[in-house]
Amino acid sequence: MRSVTYFLENYMKLSCLRPLAALLLTLGLAACGGKASYEVSGTISGLNNEGLILANGGDPLPVPAGKTNFTFAKRIDYGTAYDITVKQQPAHMTCGISGGSGSAGHYINISAAVTCFQNKYTVGGTISGLTVDGLVLINGSTLTPVLKDATTFTIGGFVAYGETYAISVSAQPKGLQCELAPGTEKGTMGEGNVTALKIACKPA
Repeated sequence: MRSVTYFLENYMKLSCLRPLAALLLTLGLAACGGKASYEVSGTISGLNNEGLILANGGDPLPVPAGKTNFTFAKRIDYGTAYDITVKQQPAHMTCGISGGSGSAGHYINISAAVTCFQNKYTVGGTISGLTVDGLVLINGSTLTPVLKDATTFTIGGFVAYGETYAISVSAQPKGLQCELAPGTEKGTMGEGNVTALKIACKPA
């Protein structure tokens, strides 16, 4: 059975050969009187909403929702620098790029990775009359203890844009009855933290 060292050594050899292969390709084209040019392209994951615009220098590229790859219209010559950036984020999402900058010809092809996530926010509000410990709030399966004398609270975890939340009391503090103000305890997450929940605690 071949050792881990064997595989690592061969992987390193292959990694080192990638730039060499790109160089040989360029030299081969030059020998034939041509000039190597490269597509600026990559993959996309998680793009569920419209609005994403990528850019490579002054070359913009709108990308529709659902796309899993992209290619800029303009090819670039060997040695030309590229720098893929997010010119505009998609609606209610944030996208990041890895492998988006470098110099054409270092590898055989240019392939950046764009990863997008739905924006997420917190849910919280104000509380009054909490004079003892023991209050526990719940949203889905997430439990959030609230310490005595607190006047504000934030539910643990995050809620993505467009998802629903429904806060309730999982455990009452000893000797108190805490209730959420009707109409503040549930809703659909918008573009920003929710801070409008209200809890009032009174002697039981």
